[in-house]
Amino acid sequence: MYSIFIVLCVVFTSGRIEAYTLQQRQQGDLFALECLTETGVNPASIALLKVGDFSANDQRAKCFVRCFFQKEGFMNGDGDFLTDSVIEALSSDFEREKVKKVVSSCDAKGKDACDTAFLMYECLYKNRENL
Repeated sequence: MYSIFIVLCVVFTSGRIEAYTLQQRQQGDLFALECLTETGVNPASIALLKVGDFSANDQRAKCFVRCFFQKEGFMNGDGDFLTDSVIEALSSDFEREKVKKVVSSCDAKGKDACDTAFLMYECLYKNRENL
C-alpha cells in the first residue's frame, strides 16, 4: 500500500507513514510496476505526480492512477471511488474523522474512470496537510 499510494494517494502523506509493513510496501511496488506495464506511462510522469506536479496529466498518467487505485481496492472496475476502503486504509495512521472529512471533500467525478482517479488523487494530495 505504501509505494504508489505514496506515489499516488498516500504520497500526500509524504514520509509520515511508518505503520506500513515491508510486505505492504513491496505489494505497492509490485502494483506500480504492473500499472506501468499495463498503461505504458512514462515513469517521469509518475515522478512528477509523486511530488505534486499535476502537469503530468495525460491519459496514460491518469490511467496509471486508476490502475493503481483498482489494485489497491480504492476504486472498482466501473470507476467508482471506494471511499470506505480509502478511509479504512488511512485511518490506521491518521485520525478517522479527519480522514473522512478529507476523503469526502474529494468526491470528484471525471469524464471517465481514469479522469476520476486522477482528480481524486490530485484533491487528496492537495489536502494532505489536513490529516
